[in-house]
Amino acid sequence: MLTESEADGLDLIVSWLPDGHSFKVHDHHSLVRLVLPKFFKQTMYKSFQRQLNLWGYTRVLNGASKGACKFMTAI
Repeated sequence: MLTESEADGLDLIVSWLPDGHSFKVHDHHSLVRLVLPKFFKQTMYKSFQRQLNLWGYTRVLNGASKGACKFMTAI
């Protein structure tokens, strides 16, 4: 989703962060309207967030990446 969105010029909506393990949604409304329908059955942001949690992503709460979603690998 992120690679294709970047190729389509939608990186102002959602993009990878420099660490390569996290991404940030810059425009929730546009994500729901333009990006989610291409890749997922749900078109609600809350459902997308729940799915991210199931996939092992967690929300960054502090620092420069605050608000991003980071993939947390198992220890």
